[in-house]
Formats: sequence, C-alpha cells, structure tokens
Amino acid sequence: MEDIPTIKSSTEIKKILRCAFDLTDLEVSITLMLPPEGMRVKEIQNILKKDRTTIQKSLKILVDKGLIFRESKCCVQGKRGRYFVYRSLEREEIRKKVLASIDKWYEGLQESVKSL
Repeated sequence: MEDIPTIKSSTEIKKILRCAFDLTDLEVSITLMLPPEGMRVKEIQNILKKDRTTIQKSLKILVDKGLIFRESKCCVQGKRGRYFVYRSLEREEIRKKVLASIDKWYEGLQESVKSL
C-alpha cells in the first residue's frame, strides 16, 4: 500500500482551511497567527496592516465558525471598562474540525453520485 502524502507546506494548510471552512486569506492568516495567550484587535491590525473594521468582521466570522474564541478582560486596576482577546483553538481541535468538514463534504458527494 502506498503511503499517503503528508501536508508540510503552509500554503497547502492555508488552502485546506480556506476550502474546508469557506474562509478568506485574511481569515486563514488570523486563525494561524493567534498565539495561545491571544491578541487584541489592535495587535492583529498592526501586524496585518488592515483596517480595524475589516479585522473585526473577520474575527466575528471566525468566532461564528468556532475556529477562534473571544475572551473578555477587565482593564487595568483603577480603570473602568473591558477589552477582548481573541484566541485560536488548539491545533488538534482545528484538525478535528477540518476532518469533520471533509467527512461531511464527502458524504454529500456520495449522495450526489447515488442520485445519478
């Protein structure tokens, strides 16, 4: 039996995420760049050099798709208010979601072929 090729290229990983979750390049970049401790919108904006509203729209899409989550934090002691930190899921969780998406797509293909 032949070995199944492994995916090593970050370009291939980005293509898979884009396809599996119907993401834009920006959404894929955000998903892959978020560190375990998370980032604020302003930090993401500074790195990606995109408009704040563009970043926020992408973050909402990613939260809605369950690929990242938003955590509310209190401002520094003595100051009022809150801010949000965005964190990616663990890589293993993302991997499971990709595989589930592929399985769902494959099942749909099988049903389409059966109806030929």
